[in-house]
Amino acid sequence: METPQPKSAQNRKVIVGVVIVILLCCCLMAVAVAGYYGWQAYQATQAAIDEIENLDIPSEIPTDFPSIPGFTGAELPQGGRSDDVTRATAWGSLLIAAYVFDCPTPTVEGTTIEVIQEPDANGVWVESWNAACGDGTTKPFKITFTPQGDLTGVEITPPE
Repeated sequence: METPQPKSAQNRKVIVGVVIVILLCCCLMAVAVAGYYGWQAYQATQAAIDEIENLDIPSEIPTDFPSIPGFTGAELPQGGRSDDVTRATAWGSLLIAAYVFDCPTPTVEGTTIEVIQEPDANGVWVESWNAACGDGTTKPFKITFTPQGDLTGVEITPPE
């Protein structure tokens, strides 16, 4: 025969059962909320990836660069010790410096180059470039060439 349990023991079982059911519901609710926000993040990430994949990346290099007055790339002053690449770098730098120092439209025609210091032990040499300003005047610029590996650095000293 079963012994009757006191009323408080039965109430305790009911309370424990209710607490377990509430805890399970809370856990399921937390999992559902986390799943919802995880799904939203996944969809946003997929949309961003699709946008990146659909970017139209140009395959051709544009050729319509803005030009610097006096520099076509084909014409370079002749003379000095430098090769065409280094002379083109020096000429492009000189065009900018000349503009700053009141020689706004330097031209190849009439620009002269003279070596004023032969290469030293480090290979550094100096040239004097008399830039024809396009208005009948010239401006003297001293250019120091410094070998740096496969390239040669160019430093322009403006007219005094």
